[in-house]
Amino acid sequence: MQDSYISSFTPSLMSPQDLEAIFVQREKLVQDLMAEVRESATTDNKHYRLLIGMRGIGKTHTIALLYHRLRSLEDLQDRLVIAWLKEEEWGVSSWLDLQIRIFQAIANSAPEEYQNQLAAEVNGLYQLSPTEATARGEIILKEFIGDRTLLILTENLDEIMKGLGDIGQKKFCAFLQNTRLVTMVATAQSLSKDLTLKKRAFYGFFNINDLDQLSLKEAGNLLTKIAELQKDEELNKFIRTQVGQDRIKAIHHLAGGNHRVYIIFSQFLTRDSLDDLVKPVMQTLDELTPYYQARMQWLSPQQRKIIELLCDRRHAVAVKEIAQRCFISHQTASSQLKDLLTKGYVVKETQGRESFYELQEPLMRICLEVKKQRGEPIKLFIDFLRIWYTNRELESRLKQLAPDCLERQYILKALELPPIFPEAIDLSKSEQLNNLLQEIVNCYRQEDYQSALTLCDRAIEIDPNDYFIWFFYGYLLAKIEQDELAIKSYNRALELNPNIDIAWFSHGCLLAKTGKYELAIKSYNRALELNPDNDNIWLNLAISLGILGQPELAIESCERALKINPDNELIWHCRGIVLHDSEKYALAVESYDRAIKLNPDSDNTWNNRGISLDELGKYELAI
Repeated sequence: MQDSYISSFTPSLMSPQDLEAIFVQREKLVQDLMAEVRESATTDNKHYRLLIGMRGIGKTHTIALLYHRLRSLEDLQDRLVIAWLKEEEWGVSSWLDLQIRIFQAIANSAPEEYQNQLAAEVNGLYQLSPTEATARGEIILKEFIGDRTLLILTENLDEIMKGLGDIGQKKFCAFLQNTRLVTMVATAQSLSKDLTLKKRAFYGFFNINDLDQLSLKEAGNLLTKIAELQKDEELNKFIRTQVGQDRIKAIHHLAGGNHRVYIIFSQFLTRDSLDDLVKPVMQTLDELTPYYQARMQWLSPQQRKIIELLCDRRHAVAVKEIAQRCFISHQTASSQLKDLLTKGYVVKETQGRESFYELQEPLMRICLEVKKQRGEPIKLFIDFLRIWYTNRELESRLKQLAPDCLERQYILKALELPPIFPEAIDLSKSEQLNNLLQEIVNCYRQEDYQSALTLCDRAIEIDPNDYFIWFFYGYLLAKIEQDELAIKSYNRALELNPNIDIAWFSHGCLLAKTGKYELAIKSYNRALELNPDNDNIWLNLAISLGILGQPELAIESCERALKINPDNELIWHCRGIVLHDSEKYALAVESYDRAIKLNPDSDNTWNNRGISLDELGKYELAI
């Protein structure tokens, strides 16, 4: 394996070759930018492009790649001067400060030319007053550019504009418009008011591009390129396996199409040990947390409350619910959400007349959760583990761990809820539907059944013929005791797919609960045709048969269940009840004894044992 340097946080430090090697998705965008720079350098038509995207979406990578490609073009060497500003230009508070940063950037890209022509004159600016230095700096810059074009590459343009202030922005804009010597490619996380308000100097100045997140396919392409660059054959082969695809899907669920997350997780993809995964990821989250905490401090108290709600909900939430949960008016909620959308904190989805909002960056949700959990395992990471590993893998790993191991508490939480449905998410479905299904599962695991039902309604709108949605819809309705509606949902699910044993079993349980035992028995029998090795189905069948006065068939069902799982105390208990009802009291006591041996704290079993002993005339033992 060859370890090329792949930076997760500072792609500008990477070599041009490595930047090219892992470049995905944005080839057409970079070609368009290069064409605009070429036109700006060879004509009077100057272009100003602004790329908008969340943290970690690949803005720096795109700028760095553009810089190196332009530097390699021989025909532009005499026509183009490049000033690639630092990613964080914190000290810019005036047009003069920005001029100094531009001179410093020119020195970095053309050190020899800078020393020969600019060094002394730029140093001389420090001997002048700010007003004189500003005017003189413009003259020096124009003379240096001459008949060439200056390309300014800058990131975090919103922060630079904020530092310049209204006066600085006007002076900078005037220089660009009056000289026609400069072209720009800039990035920002969101559109600030300095760029969107009509009264500001740069209103309508830039041609704006919103950077798309990686699709699942593009994410796989990125990971393949990383493997090829590092000559990692193991990773390259693993990506093509089903387990590899499932793990890529897990990352996609965790952080959507964020380039940085895939780069971070590429080194963990083939690792079988959860310990190798949890600790580095936790360290990464710990490093990111101060950044997201700082972003929260930039918000008003009302906006923080909204962000916290969206963190807790972990799915798109309607404006009406946001207003209700935050104790604010619908109008106020809409206004604050619009501002959060502009700032890049949330994304919006419209369904009919209703708007739904969720956090733009899942990593922000996770990092904020870190501080709320107070030492407890992070819920989103637990959900991630449920996708990353199969239950069998988690159970196998659990047996090998020491009692006080950090990894152990995560595995225990991940295994806390057994699966009650078949695998819902697969790559044959749309990405939108898969994401929605995962959110439904997450809500269920948090016991937020109402939110899960709302999401099911949206999923049904997308695909009304997905049997899992109807099945899970029924399961959730049963959880809130809407039994008749739940039965209808189960009926629809079974119409769409009659070959799922868990659906027939759940259907039977609900029919039995509503007193429809004969119909319940039919559903149990259909479930057993599909899965005859499920002891719980045999047990529930025995209960319904016993209630309908068919003790022989009920006992036979108990026996079948006990052959599958002789350590299930409920089966022994049920067998005791049926035997008692058949007046076989001694055998009933034997069954209760077996149940008590498995669970000595069951008051119900002790009580029923006493009743059978009473029928045998063993009153002291009964007491």
